[in-house]
Amino acid sequence: MDKLLNLNSKRQRDRKWEDLDPDCLANVFVKVGIESLLLFVPFVCKSWYRASQNPVCWERLVFPDSEEEATDDPWSLDDNVANLPWTYANRIEGQSFDYFVRRFAREFQIDWSRFSIPSFIKMVINRSGGNAKFLKIPGICSHYVNAIEKILEHISKNCKGFVGLHVAYATIGTSEASAIVKFVPNLKYMCFRKSCLEKNDLVMLLKECRELVLLDVRECEGFDERDEEILKLASHISKFRCKGSKTHVLRDDDLAVEDLEIIEIDE
Repeated sequence: MDKLLNLNSKRQRDRKWEDLDPDCLANVFVKVGIESLLLFVPFVCKSWYRASQNPVCWERLVFPDSEEEATDDPWSLDDNVANLPWTYANRIEGQSFDYFVRRFAREFQIDWSRFSIPSFIKMVINRSGGNAKFLKIPGICSHYVNAIEKILEHISKNCKGFVGLHVAYATIGTSEASAIVKFVPNLKYMCFRKSCLEKNDLVMLLKECRELVLLDVRECEGFDERDEEILKLASHISKFRCKGSKTHVLRDDDLAVEDLEIIEIDE
């Protein structure tokens, strides 16, 4: 028995990473997050590099959040999902989106003045080999000119099985809503939580995206959660959440024009 135990122990010591089944490695890498897949995993050894090319690693593209954003499961309405693999990996990396992309540019010696956020995200989408199904990008991307439109157009051409989009803390205007309708109208999962989303643009999405099974627009600004037209249009969506959404509210640091005191300056 001791001889058998010693033999097994020696075999364990002699095992090498390159001998591990590539599919097993790929299933591990699914859980490590985008940052690790781009900056660390491929450079450990050849077997890790090959495993990281497996399309299964790139089905859920979850980019690090901006610093002000909360990280939760992009495609669930359950608040008790913080430890699911794709969220846990993203959270423990603890990097803001800006830090992440700047680090990527530095590591690969890309001139920051020439760095393009849409091109960077499209490059990551290409890594999926057309297998990307879900994309979560930080809301700051909505502030780059035509960024979301360019990204969605790229997805429509390359990822036929794409079904989920998550852009929280964003500004979803008419151009973004129109791009969704034009390029990915068959989405099943959408999340724009805590975003600026006007009623007319939400109505457009509800009318045109008829395959939605989950739409999370909680705590948005631009429409009222009790709006009857919106609730009627969303009645076919099994998981529609709009709690806390309201029309534009005057904040403490905003001043209404009529409240401003007119001051005359003598020349």
